[in-house]
Amino acid sequence: MGKKSKSSSSGDKWGQERHVSRLNKKIDKINKLEEKNGIDDEEKKSIKGYHRSMLLSHDNYEKREEGKLRLHISKVKREIEAKRKRLKAWDDVSERAALKKRLEEERKKRKREEEEAIPGFKRKRTGRLGPETWKLRGGARPAHEVYEFDTRYVDPHVKAHKDALDKSQRSINAFHVCKGKFGKEVDDNNRKIEFSLMMIQECRAFLGLSMQLAQLCLEAKKFKSARETLLEVIELEGTTALSPITSARCKLMRMYLEANRPDSARRLWERLPSNYSSVWIRYSAALLEFVSWKVLGEKGSDEKSAEKLLVQAIRANLYCAYYIAFNDTFHQVMEYTDDVEDAEDSTLEQAIEYCNSEEMGNWLGTGGAVDWIRDMILRTSNSKEEIDEQDSDCLQIQDLEWEQKLATLEKEYEENNELGQEESVESVDEDADDDDADGVNVDLLMYTGMFRTAMDMHLDSVSTKKPI
Repeated sequence: MGKKSKSSSSGDKWGQERHVSRLNKKIDKINKLEEKNGIDDEEKKSIKGYHRSMLLSHDNYEKREEGKLRLHISKVKREIEAKRKRLKAWDDVSERAALKKRLEEERKKRKREEEEAIPGFKRKRTGRLGPETWKLRGGARPAHEVYEFDTRYVDPHVKAHKDALDKSQRSINAFHVCKGKFGKEVDDNNRKIEFSLMMIQECRAFLGLSMQLAQLCLEAKKFKSARETLLEVIELEGTTALSPITSARCKLMRMYLEANRPDSARRLWERLPSNYSSVWIRYSAALLEFVSWKVLGEKGSDEKSAEKLLVQAIRANLYCAYYIAFNDTFHQVMEYTDDVEDAEDSTLEQAIEYCNSEEMGNWLGTGGAVDWIRDMILRTSNSKEEIDEQDSDCLQIQDLEWEQKLATLEKEYEENNELGQEESVESVDEDADDDDADGVNVDLLMYTGMFRTAMDMHLDSVSTKKPI
């Protein structure tokens, strides 16, 4: 009989931390020997073995996180397929009946829980139910349930077939009839879409799950699956839509840029309308066209095409152009930029989010790109020549009026804030947590104040450099 180790007899078992610390000690010891006396091939093989055992261990942290991520992806895929099956054969009648049944079950469950929470509650005895609940079988059944000659007889198979035919006539494929306006209550022309609100909400839920799946695939580095999911969302929302529900276009553009796929990025922005005002699309297109013209010298790209895309980008979001052109000043002034996420198009918040992401590194890392924007802004603002207002390819002075746009933005924010405060006073809730409610909204006035301060600092620095 073999000897029992002291650790097994005492019940002290080794965990992951002790295994990892022992392994690190071994590796440190071998590294010290290598520095002191050199190392041979056998010891090198042992080092590889230690590293391999650490990576293949079942309780490795990275492996556990990868497993959790796979489970999340599988769960979201199952939910998407369930909603896809319902939306492909959507029937308002059956969906309303299912919703009514689900709400009734929830009401009964909530009522039962409230009754059980009452002090002194006694559960009813369960036993054989009374005769009123019995179901007659065989010859004891009434005639109208058995014989066809009875006028009250209803064939269950014929009824089921008729119900199936009625349902097939009522059913619609939401992916076909709602394509281009998927999940929207009104279209781009502000006309109400003639579909049930329940189906529209289900379409929005499908888009939300699809975006969640794409984000999980990006974290798992499954770029092909993420690309297919985002392209499906873009097709459902419509490539010509100016106000999409999700940020699928922006995420796909960022994925193409990170993967160094400029051709795919070009095909994406060429499919979208030129007046689509997302900075992730417009400024990325301008930067790629500048690289294609100035750096690579590719055919089909020239200074005119690059400036045309830059003018579209500046008109889509003026704040982002100033932020990039004078980034040294703005990075000194702007604070709390990490609080801005998923901002709306053509807003100051989206410009702050863009200029504090990896895209700013692309602009700074491309030689001459920042100077290109700065020169266009300064050349237009200092130009005394009259520019044809109908010429859409040229940047005009009114396109650079940041003070007026900033004042209008602050005025609208204050009016909306006052209106929201009045509504909250009318429907005040004593048990609500005001701190949590205040933390959701971004303080726009703080960012507008910092933007104005940065512009004033830049203008002061420019005025001091001019000769007297």
